Amino acid sequence: MKKFKIKIRYIILAVALAFLFLNDGARTLARHFVEIQRLNNDIKKAEAQNELYKSRINRLENVPEYMEREIRAELKVIAPGEIEYRFLSEDEEKKKAKEK
Repeated sequence: MKKFKIKIRYIILAVALAFLFLNDGARTLARHFVEIQRLNNDIKKAEAQNELYKSRINRLENVPEYMEREIRAELKVIAPGEIEYRFLSEDEEKKKAKEK
């Protein structure tokens, strides 16, 4: 009698699993769950990026040296009377040597 009860449990479990996996609603639910997880991860990444942007804006507004450094780096600006020195990388040196 005990073996029969165990077999019935396995049969009920198998039927329940088959119903869940073969049911369109269950598959749709699983797809939606995965999509929600992906979107939550995207939101976390966007929030972290937003915090970086906020801190950069804060530094640009409140730290003059930071703004000057950013302007020099991004816009390649030099102050009047300064001399800009540019150094070639090894790859650029090799290209120039081949051209000669």
